Amino acid sequence: MAAKIGILGESTVVTSGSLTTVYTVPSSKAARITVLYAFENNNSSVYQIRIGQPGDFSNIQRGPLTAGDDCFSGIAGADSKAADLVGHAEGAAILDLDNNDKPVIITPLPFDYYLSAGDTVKFLIDGTSDAYDHIIQVLGVEDDA
Repeated sequence: MAAKIGILGESTVVTSGSLTTVYTVPSSKAARITVLYAFENNNSSVYQIRIGQPGDFSNIQRGPLTAGDDCFSGIAGADSKAADLVGHAEGAAILDLDNNDKPVIITPLPFDYYLSAGDTVKFLIDGTSDAYDHIIQVLGVEDDA
C-alpha cells in the first residue's frame, strides 16, 4: 500500500471529562506525527494530549487554566518574541476561534512523535464545563511498518 500523508486524524469535540481518541495507527503500519491544537477554555480546566501506548499518560499538558485562559500550538502576537511563544501560549481571552481578531498563528508543534501499530493520540479536557471551541489535528505520514 502507498503511504498516507496529511491530516491523519482530527476532532472538534468540546466535551469535558471524556478521553477522546483522535488517531490510532493501523495494524502493520507506523507513523511519524506532529500535533496542531487550539483550545478555547470556558472555565477552570486542564488540557491534556496523550500520545503513544498505553495512552494513559499525558505527553502535553496545559493548565490548570483559569476561566478565559486559552492555549494552542503556535505563536501569539505579531509583535512579540516568537522564540518565547512557540509551542504554547495562554492568556485571558487570547483566542477566539469563531472570530479571531487577535494576532495568533496556529501551527503544528515543532517536534515529531514516532508511533507503532496500535499507538494512539488522545486528548482530555478535564474541567468544570465544556470548552467554548477546540480543534486538534494529527498531521504526518503513515506507512508500512
